[in-house]
Amino acid sequence: MTVRGLLLDVEGVLVADKRYAAVAGAVELIRRVRAARLPLRLITNNTTDDKRAIIAKLTDAGFDFTLAELHTCTSAAVGHLHEIGARRVLVLGNEALQQIFADAGFEVEQASDVAAVVVGLDTELTYDRLRLACEALVRHGAALVALHRNRLYPDAAGRVSPSVGAIVAAIQFATQVEPAVCGKPSPRYFQQALDDMGMDARDVLIVSDDPLSDLAGGKRMGMRTAFVLSGKYADTRVLATLPPSEQPDVTVPRIGDLLSANVLDL
Repeated sequence: MTVRGLLLDVEGVLVADKRYAAVAGAVELIRRVRAARLPLRLITNNTTDDKRAIIAKLTDAGFDFTLAELHTCTSAAVGHLHEIGARRVLVLGNEALQQIFADAGFEVEQASDVAAVVVGLDTELTYDRLRLACEALVRHGAALVALHRNRLYPDAAGRVSPSVGAIVAAIQFATQVEPAVCGKPSPRYFQQALDDMGMDARDVLIVSDDPLSDLAGGKRMGMRTAFVLSGKYADTRVLATLPPSEQPDVTVPRIGDLLSANVLDL
């Protein structure tokens, strides 16, 4: 497998979960990637932290990434909202997520008469906020913008918890409105990261703990894929749901094991 660039998921790959403790071997692998001058980009569906907070947490964990190397689903959503001309938005998510969109110039409202409903991880979601989202779509014709559609994520206590996709599915089921998905595995999102590196998909390895979203999406674009068992899935049973064309090229316990598996020539 010839790899000329890397797309790396963050939570579950470099760090185990939202506590941001480095996965064993991850810091050393990145050090060797740097020494080999292999281009990389971080691709994250994190909807609870802004970009500077993510980089700060990774730095505290022992990594040396820059803001320019980080591609987030929230940045992709900001671009999408500008494209569709949506200024007033209802954001389902924590205060940090709402602030991201406020800082980007949007009017973040707790009301249904908005131009778009942006769905992130809302661990304090109430029925009333779910109702507001549905009313915005049905009564006011708002656009439904999903930051991503991941099913699960490892939370700050290390537990497997329902992710943004579960909230999106509830709203979509109730309103029959199809969401615009801004983060992984959106082909546009992946292409922006590839273009930023100046690389073709066939030369890039994507590493993730989510074979159903990230890796299947990467496969469909022609990337090589590596599944790690250090995040939301501790074994390979989940792969049984994937067709042969979307099976990962390699499965390893942790990202550092890509070296012993002869996937990366570092």
